[in-house]
Amino acid sequence: MLSTLRVNNFAIIDELEIDFKSGMTTLTGETGAGKSIILGALKLVLGERADLKTLKNEKEKCIIEAIFNIKELELQAFFEEHDLDYEDESILRRELLPSGKSRAFINDTPVKVSILHELSELLIDIHSQFNTPKIFEADFQLSMLDIYGDNKELLKEYKAVFLNYIAIKKKIKEAQNSLENQSQDLEYKLHLWEELNNASLRIGELETLESEIKSLSNVEEIISTLNETYQFLEHPEVGIVSQLNEASNKLNRITDFSNEYKSIYDRLNSSKIELQDISGEMSHLIESTEMNPERLLELTERFDLIHKLLRKHDVLTIEDLIEKREQLETQTSGFDNLSDLIIHLNKELNLISDKLEKLSLKIRKNRFASIDTIRENILSTLSQLGMENSQLMIQLNETSDFTLTGKDEVLFLFSANKGMEPRVFEKSVSGGERSRLMLAIKKLLATHQHLPTLILDEIDTGISGKVANETGKVMQEMSQNMQLLVITHLPQVASKGNHQLKVYKEVVDETTKTNVKELSQTERLSEIAQMISGSELTDAALNQAKELMNLN
Repeated sequence: MLSTLRVNNFAIIDELEIDFKSGMTTLTGETGAGKSIILGALKLVLGERADLKTLKNEKEKCIIEAIFNIKELELQAFFEEHDLDYEDESILRRELLPSGKSRAFINDTPVKVSILHELSELLIDIHSQFNTPKIFEADFQLSMLDIYGDNKELLKEYKAVFLNYIAIKKKIKEAQNSLENQSQDLEYKLHLWEELNNASLRIGELETLESEIKSLSNVEEIISTLNETYQFLEHPEVGIVSQLNEASNKLNRITDFSNEYKSIYDRLNSSKIELQDISGEMSHLIESTEMNPERLLELTERFDLIHKLLRKHDVLTIEDLIEKREQLETQTSGFDNLSDLIIHLNKELNLISDKLEKLSLKIRKNRFASIDTIRENILSTLSQLGMENSQLMIQLNETSDFTLTGKDEVLFLFSANKGMEPRVFEKSVSGGERSRLMLAIKKLLATHQHLPTLILDEIDTGISGKVANETGKVMQEMSQNMQLLVITHLPQVASKGNHQLKVYKEVVDETTKTNVKELSQTERLSEIAQMISGSELTDAALNQAKELMNLN
């Protein structure tokens, strides 16, 4: 509940502190006294858009604080989510600087205005005659059925399973997208892999090919050169080997005369042997080297194939091509893995769907069971509020797929007048009717859950007499289960409050200021009598005020 509101330098308010109590508190005062200003200050601290024009003194900052007792509202999770210090008595503060900048705080921790607004929606509910949108929302209407159907624990279990359901569906979608993308280029990737695989690539092959192709391409020159060189070595008359034999034989004659001669002879003989080996090898090469255009063509085609693959895959070496081949093998085999994954996930999804279906049926059963109670209670309250000809139909229809709240959608159809076909809420009620409809719904909910503080801003406009008195009684009943702040001009409503605050203006030092005073029982009597009679306080008005306040 809202316990205290502090306002500094806002509109015509210098400094103001208002303490609020539980139950029903009415705010009364003449038109223009400042009730709307106080409400505006409260809306500002709750996160509404700030306006520099609201500063009373434009050279000083505006500070508005609202203190809430939130012990019964189970908001610890919100504070943890936003990394805020939780206090049973929490302070919301808004500062508007002369520069136009705005700052927001929760328990002295700076926060974004959006977070302040998000929290405020859990703390306080403000309604005016033409501002009752929540009762028109399907989610709100469905929550009414859940509250009266005692679906809290079932929905908690259902939501946990549903979140898993959504996660599995997302995984399936991602796998299907990957599979689809893979299938589009799978054929091409398989072609690339087969092309590389059939090439039977070997490390170092390119260098070997290049060498052999070079030899076969120049075979005529090679054979000619080998023959000429061989003749230099083995010509019977002028060949190097023949001449070395002769030189060796002559030198052999003097080897016994000196070791030096013997050494030279050995060296010459060694060279002769080496040349003979060379000559023999050369003779072999001459015999084995031949023209082979078929082999040259084969090697050239192989060489061109490898270079084509290098260019195609934009790599430099055979090692790179082999690595590419392995990558393609992994990618193409992953196609089967994805297919298996999708099959597995769909089996898991079916199991989860079965569980959701069972839970949603239980939830629907409880919702159906609550419809008559809700309908009867709302119509009963509306009858009390002068709308005895109202008709209300509540339809519960099954959705095609699971949602976060089950497998149902709800439709409230309403008519305020006999003979009129019930239609959806927003198309079937006037301003005054929607206010009373909202009261009936809020009264119904107040008996089953902890509601935030409810502020009713002149929603009783346009009613009077018995209906006004009954409206006050309904508000009084509501306040037994929640804090209710009512801004009203009706004495019938004001008289039903547990507490009454009078908003008034006074001139101090030639400056108009707004003040608030909590009225005593005697002061309340006079105030309500004044509201009845107008400018002149009469005995009849006093007696009527006593009757309204049950003081007779």
